[in-house]
Order: sequence, then structure tokens, then C-alpha cells
Amino acid sequence: MMTILLAFLFQPQLSGWELLSSVEIVMGYDDFMGAEVEKPKFSEQLKLREGKEVTLEGFIIPLQQESDQDYFVLSRFPYQSCFFCGAAGPETVVEVYSDREFRYTDERVRVKGTLRLNDDNPLHLFFILEDCEVEKLD
Repeated sequence: MMTILLAFLFQPQLSGWELLSSVEIVMGYDDFMGAEVEKPKFSEQLKLREGKEVTLEGFIIPLQQESDQDYFVLSRFPYQSCFFCGAAGPETVVEVYSDREFRYTDERVRVKGTLRLNDDNPLHLFFILEDCEVEKLD
């Protein structure tokens, strides 16, 4: 038991996209969808970070028609390589909710917010950032 505890305490602490990549994707039946769907199995490191502040850099995938966004998807990769285009996995995108609107840009941005893990609602992504601050990177 002590060996397991020491191994856990001394494992490298992941952050950013590497932390999100520590999720395992498994197939499971979803009652709402009525089908087998991909479901996340969150690592212990992810579970420990839930409710805490996380910072990610990436690209905005807009979900609103307006140029000012307070809800969007942040992708680790540019639009043409994002999860929705089939070139990446679900661990490379997060839903972003902000109290303030941010003008859409196709440039890289930094988002800081509170991490929420989603393993039971198929209408949302696996990862959600709430109360976010968004800044454009040069």
C-alpha cells in the first residue's frame, strides 16, 4: 500500500492539455442517446483538479453567430485540425463559459477558468471551463 501511495505522490504533475490527455476513452451505453457512445474515464490527476483553476492555450471554435463570444469551444489545434474535423480526439477540446464577452479571433488565445468534468451528459463535452478569463496571445 505504501508503494502505491509513494508512486502516486511522486508521479509528474500534469497541467494544461497534457492533463486533459490523461483521460481514457471507453465505450458505454447512454440511455439518453439510446446507443453506445464514447465515455470518459477520468484519471486520478484529473479528478483532483476538478473545481480548480486550469489554464489552456488554443483556438476558438465559435458556437454563436455574433463576433463577441461568451460561450465557445477551445481547441488545442487550429480549426482545420480540430476534433470536429476528425483530426484529433475529444481530449483536445473544452467548452468555455465566460461572464464577459470576448471578440472572436482566429489567433491563439489563453483561457483560464474552473475545470468541470463531464462523464454523464452527452450534450456537453468531457471538459468544461467556467468563470473564464480569455486573452489573445501575440
